[in-house]
Amino acid sequence: MMPVNRIFFLITLSFITSCASADNTIQKLYKSVNPAVVELHVKSLADPKPGQAAYKASVAGSLGSGALINKKGRILTAAHVVDKATEIEVIYADGTKTSGHVVWVESMIDLAMIQAVDVPENIEPLKLAKANDYQVGEQVVVIGAPYGVSHSLSVGYLSGIRDGEKIPATDITPRLLQTDASINVGNSGGPMFNDKGEIIGIVSYILSKSGGSHGLGFVVSVDTIHAIMDSDPGTFSGFIPFLLNQQQAYALNNSAGHGMLIQHVVPRTLADKLGFIGGNISVTIGHTSLLLGGDILLSINGHKITDIESAIKIKQRMADVKKGDEISFTFLRAGEVKTIYWQVENTQY
Repeated sequence: MMPVNRIFFLITLSFITSCASADNTIQKLYKSVNPAVVELHVKSLADPKPGQAAYKASVAGSLGSGALINKKGRILTAAHVVDKATEIEVIYADGTKTSGHVVWVESMIDLAMIQAVDVPENIEPLKLAKANDYQVGEQVVVIGAPYGVSHSLSVGYLSGIRDGEKIPATDITPRLLQTDASINVGNSGGPMFNDKGEIIGIVSYILSKSGGSHGLGFVVSVDTIHAIMDSDPGTFSGFIPFLLNQQQAYALNNSAGHGMLIQHVVPRTLADKLGFIGGNISVTIGHTSLLLGGDILLSINGHKITDIESAIKIKQRMADVKKGDEISFTFLRAGEVKTIYWQVENTQY
């Protein structure tokens, strides 16, 4: 019979070897995928400050992360990082800097795609895992720029799978993956990897009483990413709207009883080119903060904006516009119904 101390030695040696092997695997994974994780320095339209009534559009800086997914410069990130962006600087792990612009935004899912102007030749894009190719309990890795500390790695486990409600007018049921890997401000939009170095999610938010990393992190699942990309989400139009219900519409003297109250108009987008106006008066109704005074978009090409389903259907139609098409926009401005027409010159707006 083997002595007890000999058995203890072998068990300890096996444990140490196992840990060293796991560490080595994570080190290799990090070296492999880190070059294609980018840091995003974003200038965005700022929200009104608390107590500020008169609002004038201004710009504020923020920080996020992203994942390069092809050599053409497409980068996945979180919608809330770039949805009001006026300027995006993309910084690669090797220090290369370039600019970027928003391609599409899915705010209901907190997912966005941006286009980088340049991509270093030696960077290998990241791969998306297949749908459902993950399970609770597996080890995951998150890379991002928490608090601006570039290309920080955190390790944890996939600790839950949370499905939302099906999005109206689509077949998409958004899914979030829950993790205990450390996530902080600046990680938003960064990738979460499986042990094969494949993206299984894009960081969305953290649920924490203090806002610190000891809370629960949530990422948009790769299933949802595939579903959105396959659905042809169209091109970002630059409207930051608030969908009015009938009661809210009437309260704003909008006799149509429906429409989208425009909060912001992002510069150099279609909404800006067409001359739409965002809000300039900051108010709080119940628990909702709103900007009043902007245009209220009532319909596009005769299709009324009455609820979330109608808004999504209109967005789907806009994704199919072709060069030469004429699109009408009917809106309410200062109590007067107006219509403007857009002759499509470029489907990328």
